[in-house]
Amino acid sequence: MKFHIHRPEELGLSERDNSANLDEPRMVSSWKGKVRDENDFKQARSGDHLMIPFECDSCVFIKLKGRLPHLDSPSDLLLSSCIRRMILDAFWSRETSTIRANTRRVNKLIEVASTFQIPGPFFYEGTLPLHDHCGYRIGVSILLLSRNPGKHDRSYTQYDTLRTYRATYGNFIRASPQTNSSPFSLGDQNGHYQRLTQDESGSLFFRRFMVGLRTRMGQIHKPNLAMSLDLLLKLIFKIKEKLKDAEGVLEEEHCLSSVLTYVAVSYVTSLRGPEGFLLDLKGLNNHWDRSPDYVTIALLGRLKGEQHDLQHLIPCSNLTLSGIDIRTIIQDHLEVKSKAELFVGPAISNHEGILLSTKYVDDTVAELLNDIFHSDQNLFPPTIDSPDKISYSYQCFRSFRRTSATRATEMGISSNDVDTINRWQDRENKKSSKPASSMHQHYTQFDLLIKPFLRYTSQM
Repeated sequence: MKFHIHRPEELGLSERDNSANLDEPRMVSSWKGKVRDENDFKQARSGDHLMIPFECDSCVFIKLKGRLPHLDSPSDLLLSSCIRRMILDAFWSRETSTIRANTRRVNKLIEVASTFQIPGPFFYEGTLPLHDHCGYRIGVSILLLSRNPGKHDRSYTQYDTLRTYRATYGNFIRASPQTNSSPFSLGDQNGHYQRLTQDESGSLFFRRFMVGLRTRMGQIHKPNLAMSLDLLLKLIFKIKEKLKDAEGVLEEEHCLSSVLTYVAVSYVTSLRGPEGFLLDLKGLNNHWDRSPDYVTIALLGRLKGEQHDLQHLIPCSNLTLSGIDIRTIIQDHLEVKSKAELFVGPAISNHEGILLSTKYVDDTVAELLNDIFHSDQNLFPPTIDSPDKISYSYQCFRSFRRTSATRATEMGISSNDVDTINRWQDRENKKSSKPASSMHQHYTQFDLLIKPFLRYTSQM
């Protein structure tokens, strides 16, 4: 069976009526400062095939099912629509002006070649493989999954979620016999190796498809927001109120005390969401009497970018300038844990010593912030005009770290102190346990530093 190369314009390549829903939602109203035409992403342009690997959808369908589509089969029609949508997305990974300029240059080269009465340099050599070599199987599945309700929009799934399916397929390929039975690799003089895999999703066409998909869908960006200091203090006050009402109720008391400790410690010591859950009971108890002038925050675990499980000790001011009494909060928390005979394990846990989930902390904080919103909406920025926006605007993943960073800027804390207390950031960015840093940072022994941490935490 031979597959023929067609030009998109010869096929009249445009989106079929039965696949119109795959083009929605078109979240992008402008792109690179240009207003999109309503027909963008819905039809091919002359010259697309000169920049993007292209097969007609009938040829692709035969590769996937071994036959032409049956017009009375809903499944076949849906697959045909997804194939057409995939091809169009790949085409629209390049701007119209780029396609036109490239086509003009192609015509110029053909014109010059005709002067010498020789064929132009543009020709297709051989036939394309009979199997799916461009990743159409995974591509059409991603397109259909895009119609599922998403986190930020119930009508479709965000691109950032969809691209993880490509990574999932790549993980499978790396674990499969087709990759490991013939381990081809490229090595350089320094001993660095690049492994070669038979991964269809690594094809040029599939890469262009993913770029076009992202361009067509756009992206809803809803970052975690920082809280104002007044809002944060009100939140801590609300948690203390609920904790007082829950006194004697074992499960609720432990959970609320853990949430209070998590919020206070994450804000004051500028911890990212996952780092706050590394708070260690044994470390807190062992280092409790280390100094009366400050409390030692003990984190036990593997921070992102590190290779080993380590205990990280962070000196923290007993009382912050805004009135947050960290020593008392932690002392009360240790007493709550001791009632359940919990002296080791995660500090942010329930009455059985099981680590709390980020969802539980987020839901608890969102519920309290909803109460605050109804009583004093002025504590929230103008963008938070309804309680519905609270749950995704304020989350433990980044909100308390952003709040701490905002406060540090407001109080004029030196960049050296900020870099010292946030020393995990370089390790995360470098994806290594030994990040490159300035000479004085490289030779500084952080576990002997006290004053930079106290200067930072005392201003919170």
